[in-house]
Amino acid sequence: MNTSLRALDHPWTVPLKRRYPGAALCVVVALAGSFLAEHYGAPALVLVLLLGFGFASQASDERMRPGVEFCARPVLRIGVALLGARIGAEQLMAVGSLPLLVVLSCVPLTIGSALLLGHWLNLPRMQSLVAGVAVAICGVSAAVAVAAVIPQGKLEERRLLGVVVGVTGLGTLSMLLLPPLFSGLGFSELHTGLLLGASIHDVAQAAGAGYLVSDSAGDIATLTKLLRVALLAPLILLLGALLNDRSSGPADHPWFLLGFVALFALNSLGLLPEELRQLLVTASGACLLVVMAALGMRTSLGAIIAQGWRPMALLASLSGLLIISAMATLALYSS
Repeated sequence: MNTSLRALDHPWTVPLKRRYPGAALCVVVALAGSFLAEHYGAPALVLVLLLGFGFASQASDERMRPGVEFCARPVLRIGVALLGARIGAEQLMAVGSLPLLVVLSCVPLTIGSALLLGHWLNLPRMQSLVAGVAVAICGVSAAVAVAAVIPQGKLEERRLLGVVVGVTGLGTLSMLLLPPLFSGLGFSELHTGLLLGASIHDVAQAAGAGYLVSDSAGDIATLTKLLRVALLAPLILLLGALLNDRSSGPADHPWFLLGFVALFALNSLGLLPEELRQLLVTASGACLLVVMAALGMRTSLGAIIAQGWRPMALLASLSGLLIISAMATLALYSS
């Protein structure tokens, strides 16, 4: 017994004991949000985030703060590294050239437009970048992945959460409105699926919208959406290099991206056993849920609302631009 007590007092256990209360609270909130999502069919990340808002006062306690801060940054990076197990080169090869051309045209246009519109709306450049990548690629996952490579202190958490909440709401709205819109405009089932995959933010939302049209539309929507997701790997690597090279503060090199690249390569080469791959994907999702809980605790709803109409106007404009550019490039390349 005395030996066990001495082990608990060892210096290396001190950080663990400091972080345990806050980290445990984040895990409990994440589990509660997951439980509600499974029973009510709502997005788990959003439910966890909303539950996190309710624990903001507890998170400000000195005993909770170290663990909550740990979940908001290091756990985020672990989750992003594990995302590499979800993405593989086969996603690029599974679709034909038409979805590839549409995606390669729309994604850079959306991200570039985000920086221009954000400047015009007087929004912070990093917030505009996160919003552009979230709309262009894969919603919440892309937003938190970009936030992970932004040097610490360059992006306020309330601004990241504004993007998370806004892009989730717009994605849900798109899932409901775009299938009848594209069908009403006379697009074929395959072209409707391609447009849904090219313009809806979340993978599940894009797939669900496609299967509302038909099985074939759902298949092409899913493949097109996964093609957008596959662009996350090179984009995060590029942003990680550029943003940290230009940072005037202490270097904050995103070493966790090496893990992302390694898992991406192993998954692309088929060297990850399926059971291990599924375990890593599940672990990545769990990390992101814990991160959302921590971010919610560290930000008040009032701080998000205080940002005004400009962040939502940016997201809505980018979503509309993505839809229009997808239709335009489809018409151009299929003619």
